[in-house]
Amino acid sequence: MNIFRQHYEFLKSEAELLLKNARNGEPQAIERFRRLPLFDMHDTAWISGLQLKNALHIVSTENDFPSWGDLKHALDTAAETSPLAIPGEQFYPKGFTTYWNIWFAKYSQAKKVLDEGKGYLLPYKHQYFIVEEHFVDSIGIPHTMPEWEAIGRDWVHPLNVKAWLILNTAYENAITNRGVVL
Repeated sequence: MNIFRQHYEFLKSEAELLLKNARNGEPQAIERFRRLPLFDMHDTAWISGLQLKNALHIVSTENDFPSWGDLKHALDTAAETSPLAIPGEQFYPKGFTTYWNIWFAKYSQAKKVLDEGKGYLLPYKHQYFIVEEHFVDSIGIPHTMPEWEAIGRDWVHPLNVKAWLILNTAYENAITNRGVVL
């Protein structure tokens, strides 16, 4: 499982769902489309003209990319070059077992717990775990980095891809500085 490719598919599905919801008159979805300068918002007929490319554009701009192609390129590059692309033990290095954490077999369970409280959701092979701020500080990604909040403290399906890629680079550097070969 390449986490960047998996998230690309997740975002594509999000765009498809956004389009479907807007066509069905869902107010929140329609409001997201209203940000596009492509339609006359005084006439609701614009909803019938919505296309998947419009939804993909919305998803890309919400992730701080000017276009879907730019977002895809960034994720493809990370998928090919990042040593963190395939979740293994990188986020739970040896010697860090003294920290509090909660483990989950399914992402949906971990996400629910994350949404109910504090913590940082990280991958471990085919599992997920939530840790405290002290853990992310100790592995080299300070919890004070604003990108954590931008991604919703969720490494698996972040709210903002650009912020996630910044954190990814920071963690690659932290691992290298610890002398770990990735």
